[in-house]
Amino acid sequence: MHGKDSDGSDTQERLYKMLEKLQTMARDIPTKYQQRLPYDLLSSLAQVLLNSTVFEIVRELAELQHMTEKSLHIQHSKMVNRHKTERETLNKTQREEVLAAQRQGRRHVLTMLPVLHQKQQAEMEARQAQEVTNTHLLIQQVLDQKVAEQQTTMQQVGVPGFHQTQNPKELKVQMYIMEFVVKIAGIKLPP
Repeated sequence: MHGKDSDGSDTQERLYKMLEKLQTMARDIPTKYQQRLPYDLLSSLAQVLLNSTVFEIVRELAELQHMTEKSLHIQHSKMVNRHKTERETLNKTQREEVLAAQRQGRRHVLTMLPVLHQKQQAEMEARQAQEVTNTHLLIQQVLDQKVAEQQTTMQQVGVPGFHQTQNPKELKVQMYIMEFVVKIAGIKLPP
């Protein structure tokens, strides 16, 4: 019977220490967000964090996000490199066309090439600009979906303050809560 009392007081002590850590971290964020982290929310969060399952879930979510961001970065880099190669190839082809026309003494072709080349450049730039826009939209959609999945996961495991939202203030509060969990767990996030 004494063991159960000891376990209860140990749990209570861990809860107080966890709540104290959370309150200290909450004091370090901007005031406008502190107001969105009332004592009740921090107390509920402390209670949830007594179970290490939340730390493992956050670690997995962080790893998944890092892998997603890395994949998107690689995809974006490939596009940038492909665009650079296309520009270099077009410039080389256009220089070769000018040189060939000069060697062959085709003055009428030389007078038409600048307009043709300018048109080709404009078409390539417009196509590449559209591809950049489409890629950035895709990246934003993928990241938004990842955030929604994280919000749902955290809500399902009972982490207070989490629900699906796109409200910037609520998102920022969720980011602070996630940051608190990461700091308490000592999770090393990739750069």
